[in-house]
Amino acid sequence: MKVLGLEFASSNLNYVAIIGSSDSYRIETSSRISLGGTRDRDALVAFQDAVNTLLNDVAPDVLAIKEKPETGKMRAGAASLKMEGIILANASCPVVFISGQRLNQTADKAPALVSYLQPALKVAVVAMNQQTE
Repeated sequence: MKVLGLEFASSNLNYVAIIGSSDSYRIETSSRISLGGTRDRDALVAFQDAVNTLLNDVAPDVLAIKEKPETGKMRAGAASLKMEGIILANASCPVVFISGQRLNQTADKAPALVSYLQPALKVAVVAMNQQTE
């Protein structure tokens, strides 16, 4: 099984793709994609093109997104919501949302990954575990 874990941080999309099973997995690819502007059509199209390239290259079985609150305290910003909309519109596989509370229950970490990619890894691992339960 291949899972692509995504986390939105400001105007960046951090991602980690893992392949394997709940017992054992390896990191296939990881990086970030930046959204240049939330009201610039060219920036949104460039982001969409980058997302399509990522989805085609990785070809995940499941797309897992770290859930952002839409209302209330600590709610998601405009960039996060626009990036999420682009992802959902272009996904060709099942999409699951993983809450921050659920992420805190996993201790998975990859020392080789930079710290800002760790939440995306956790999202992918939690989603993989849910799919194999």
